[in-house]
Amino acid sequence: MNHMTKRKSIAAALMALLLFLGVLPAAASAKTEPLFDFWVPTNTQKVMRDQPAPADGGVKTLRMEAARNEYEGGQVIVRTGSEPLRKLQVSVSELKQTDGSAKIRRDDIRLFRQHYIEVTTSTTAAYPKGWYPDALIPLDEEGKLEVAAGQNQGIWIKVYVPKGQPAGTYTGELTLHETGNPVRVPIELTVWDFELTDESHTKTAFTLWGDQVAYAHGGISGEPFWALLDKYYWASVDNRLTPSYLPVPFDNVDEFVRRAEPYITNPKVSAYRLALYRDAAGNVDEAKSKELVDKLRDKGLLGKAFYYLVDEPGVNRYPDVRNYKDILRRVAPDVPSLVTIQPVDELVGDVDIWVPEIDKYDYDFAHERQALGDHVWWYTCVVPKHPFPSYHLDDDSVGTRLLSWMQRDNDVEGTLFWSTTIFKKWNGKQYVDRDVWTDPMAFPGANGDGYLFYPGTALGIDGPIGTIRMETLREGAEDYEYLWLLEQRLNEAAAKLGIGEGTFSAKEAIQPYYDRLYDHIRDYEENPEKLLQVRREVAESIVALERDPAALVTVGTPVPGSRTITVFAGKGAQVAVNGQTLAPSVTADTYDRFDTTIALAPGLHDVTVAVSAGGATKTIVLKLAVKETAQTYAIALNRAETEQAVKRWTSSTVETSLSGEHATEGAHSLKAVYKAGAKFPNIRLFEAGKGFRSADWSAFEALEFDVFNPGETVQFYVKFHGLNGKTDDTFMQYVRAGRGETIRVPLKQVNLDLTQMKGIELWMWQQSAAKTLYFDNFRFVSGEPADSMEP
Repeated sequence: MNHMTKRKSIAAALMALLLFLGVLPAAASAKTEPLFDFWVPTNTQKVMRDQPAPADGGVKTLRMEAARNEYEGGQVIVRTGSEPLRKLQVSVSELKQTDGSAKIRRDDIRLFRQHYIEVTTSTTAAYPKGWYPDALIPLDEEGKLEVAAGQNQGIWIKVYVPKGQPAGTYTGELTLHETGNPVRVPIELTVWDFELTDESHTKTAFTLWGDQVAYAHGGISGEPFWALLDKYYWASVDNRLTPSYLPVPFDNVDEFVRRAEPYITNPKVSAYRLALYRDAAGNVDEAKSKELVDKLRDKGLLGKAFYYLVDEPGVNRYPDVRNYKDILRRVAPDVPSLVTIQPVDELVGDVDIWVPEIDKYDYDFAHERQALGDHVWWYTCVVPKHPFPSYHLDDDSVGTRLLSWMQRDNDVEGTLFWSTTIFKKWNGKQYVDRDVWTDPMAFPGANGDGYLFYPGTALGIDGPIGTIRMETLREGAEDYEYLWLLEQRLNEAAAKLGIGEGTFSAKEAIQPYYDRLYDHIRDYEENPEKLLQVRREVAESIVALERDPAALVTVGTPVPGSRTITVFAGKGAQVAVNGQTLAPSVTADTYDRFDTTIALAPGLHDVTVAVSAGGATKTIVLKLAVKETAQTYAIALNRAETEQAVKRWTSSTVETSLSGEHATEGAHSLKAVYKAGAKFPNIRLFEAGKGFRSADWSAFEALEFDVFNPGETVQFYVKFHGLNGKTDDTFMQYVRAGRGETIRVPLKQVNLDLTQMKGIELWMWQQSAAKTLYFDNFRFVSGEPADSMEP
């Protein structure tokens, strides 16, 4: 043995001894441990920068599901320890089919870094101040990130499933590498065996403010401006959110028609807004406006057009709506007119597309107008706020996504949003400079309102930067397409079975999905896993409808303690529900119908329907949510039967009196005349011991009262006051002309401490003419009997 060999042997022995004694760390002889941890939340969750990791470590596999011609997003959250990451490298592989040779190319997969922005003034008390993820900044080819110690860094992955992609399971991995061992995050993508169309089956009008885009990109103008605006336009369209205006110059009629045509004829574009030309004096130029409409009509380009007459008109602006509509009857009689207002009797015939805020949507009135040929969209903005769904930055993503489900459920035909590009800040008088990367409030009252893009200027990107909120809206729009496609497949199956119109309702067949996700537009569970589970079941139903034997299932209107299941199947098919074979209840020429009523306790139940024919069996599993029902009791708050009861209501801007008209309980009502010109006229029922017996309302389920409106349509608000000075006035009410309504406000939706209540207020905006309403029978609804709340 030579001297060199001896020295190596001695060194090796010494190293082994030191490791055994614990003098050297194990890492000196083993692979380096990663400096971070990670977990995989759903794509419908916002994970704040300082949010702790799940106690159990969280999910470690990125699972995604998509149809063909669909984008699907996902996220991985990296959590550092006591040391920062200086150059975390992120990469992703192509996705390979597990039982075939198909692939999803790396070019169809994009990676983004989540940018966190600090909320210092919360939009509502429901969500905290802090650092929220919003902008999605593309990772370059190197994919390197820096992450401060003790913080989260979200990585967003966006996969496009091409048209014609074979169905099945695809796998790949996202790799995270700082020093030592690469951390590999498994990816599993399910590609459903159906394809979404390029066309969206709902209308959208998400406005790009061109002047703010130009400002954010250095005051760009001329053709470079239109090229830039085109990038913003298609970035929005690719997320199934068509902007209002087309990104082409409007001054010249012929040039507008020429440049607009490629946009209008693209199936991805759902609608576009036309403007009226004006002369030098500011009056509508009817001749030029008509010339444009005629040329668009001649080229078959008018079908997607609409005019936006007046924004949120009060009664004093109803004449403006009528005047503009008169002009359009001459200029463009076949182009619908849109107004952002809840349907009101006073404007019937002058509005073709009614667009209320989501909290003002009236299902019955909307469907009444739709049956007569009108259209109904809706919108949200700075209001309403939580618990209504919103696009606000500091709000949950579940509500944002569920709006598309609620839209389909309620037959709402379109969605409008006032701006996606407010890059400045409104100070109450004008728009002023704002640092978009540090200041989340472009418009007072709500973080994130007015923008869904960031300008890429500061990053050297000549175009828009998207957001998690826009991704969520696109996911919701794609969910809408799933629901639309399921309805089409159901109707096709009904036609195949020879079921006549009116016998089977696709809407009824789909209703159980909606029932599991929400009770009301402002009453939903913030449960992303449940939402994705129901979406998965919708996808499975679409696929199953292509398989034999043909069968359709509907569930009757919920009845306490039971559900009635109806199955339509081909002649001679055998049907069993929960293992019990059924005999046909109706036999038609081409199909048999089977009905059964099953007892179900409150909770979520699996109901199995098996249909057998021609040697094949199809199994359909229904998940039915049965809600607990209980007897309710009316607890009097103010019955308006005496002068004393009326005097408990206080006001300096409303004249109140005891009336014998329009009583709904007893012989009297409270007549309230809201004075003209008064700011925020209101009546108040305040103070435990005077206005009512107790400040503790926590035992009650809802506040109810009756109201009759003898005049024109009236809008008023129910405002709740707490003893701590906080209020909640998100409960807007409409009462149509000459009609009575029962108003119900579930108290669990009131964002106050119900044990410490100061009272309620019924207020209106300032009115140009006096408004009279008759109120009666104010009461609480309770699941238990209780003493009267009248003092």
